[in-house]
Amino acid sequence: MAGLPVPPRLRWSPLTAVALAWLLAPSPASAAGADLGAAVAAASGALRQAWSADPSAKALPFPNVRLLPAGAAVQATCDPKAPPSRPAATAAWCASSAEVLIDRDLLATATTKLSGPERNTVVTYWLATALAERLLPGAAGSAAAGSTTGTAGRQGGGGAEGATGDAAAKVLRTLQANCLGGVLLGASSARPNGAANPLLVAARAAYGDRYSNAVGTASQRGYALLTGLGATATASCSSEAMAALVQGNVPDPALLRKVEQLPPPERAHSSLMAAINSQCQPLPARPCPRTTASAQTHR
Repeated sequence: MAGLPVPPRLRWSPLTAVALAWLLAPSPASAAGADLGAAVAAASGALRQAWSADPSAKALPFPNVRLLPAGAAVQATCDPKAPPSRPAATAAWCASSAEVLIDRDLLATATTKLSGPERNTVVTYWLATALAERLLPGAAGSAAAGSTTGTAGRQGGGGAEGATGDAAAKVLRTLQANCLGGVLLGASSARPNGAANPLLVAARAAYGDRYSNAVGTASQRGYALLTGLGATATASCSSEAMAALVQGNVPDPALLRKVEQLPPPERAHSSLMAAINSQCQPLPARPCPRTTASAQTHR
């Protein structure tokens, strides 16, 4: 009985090694997804520590953070019956599931051209503002209250001055979330090298011009973030303080003008950016770093 044919022995060569390495290597998409997941996990760990150290936030359990699978949107996941809204959420607190949801596709788009540290800063910014939504009044009772998400873009005009009703309220909640997100970041090791500049770039780049009537302008978000970090003379993240910001009525108008004069976010690492003092300024009844309780008290 004839035996089975014996397959020819594989000859090992440098070309064979290259071919096997190519076949076994993870795809660029899967590698990018793993990097994004790692960045979210690292930012979550650092912000958890800041949350636990904050006298007010620590009374609430730190929310579960869920990076959604590709193709899944935050709003449709949190409240499938809600009508679509713009800008689409990149990250938001979802009260119905008591967790922070992150849109993998939008976050990947926002970070695809960034290096490791820059990507981590953008991820940290979005997670901090989404966590801050949990701390806003009424956050526990709405499906996705005060969603602070959007698409990459440049500074726009308008803000709440050109909005009415629900749109104006959303602008104020967005600015409050940026401000309270700054508070968490100010007490967190996730703040890159202790500097505000990369985070300021992320806040200003978070939305396109066409959404300024829904989520505020780039300069308003930047100033709100700096306020949470304690770097402005505005003492509060309250809705009253953010409404004053929308009107340009701040105690340090020169700083607001400086933020408004910054170049587009993609070219924002300039001498003007470097001139902005991001160090926390001690104010009456406002410790450094700021706390979420003191930041929400209007005076």
